[in-house]
Amino acid sequence: MKNILVFLGVLGLDLGSKKWADVNLPLGKPKEVAKNLLYFQHIKNYGLAYHKLEGKKKIILSITGGLTAIYSIFFLGACFSKKDAKRYGFPLAITLGGAYGNFLERWKKGYVTDFIYIKKGENAPIFNIADAALLFGAILVGIVSLKDTSNM
Repeated sequence: MKNILVFLGVLGLDLGSKKWADVNLPLGKPKEVAKNLLYFQHIKNYGLAYHKLEGKKKIILSITGGLTAIYSIFFLGACFSKKDAKRYGFPLAITLGGAYGNFLERWKKGYVTDFIYIKKGENAPIFNIADAALLFGAILVGIVSLKDTSNM
């Protein structure tokens, strides 16, 4: 049950923050939050990371929808397995909340709202809460998996 609440929390935080960005941040104009480090810069991303596959909505929805469905199966399996729920439930819940956040917005609007920009180099991405959750959750899944294989 806790893991389902984590999933819903990440999803709600992501969708709510994107709505906030849509209402409060003008498109394309950076707003400095922390001097020379953190900015809010509202963009509409019609592709994947770094605008890959931009304009190919059906392909993007097929890929992300398929991966989200597979992750959903793993998540549900972990939720119903006492052994896996403790190890994999939390990281899968975080990852899945991010995956659904981006998938639902892309399906509904045709793009994903990105607005967080950490100024590190010239090619730093602009991202959103879902992207951060996907990355963080995937790292946690990897750590848990490595621990599992080292205990064999």
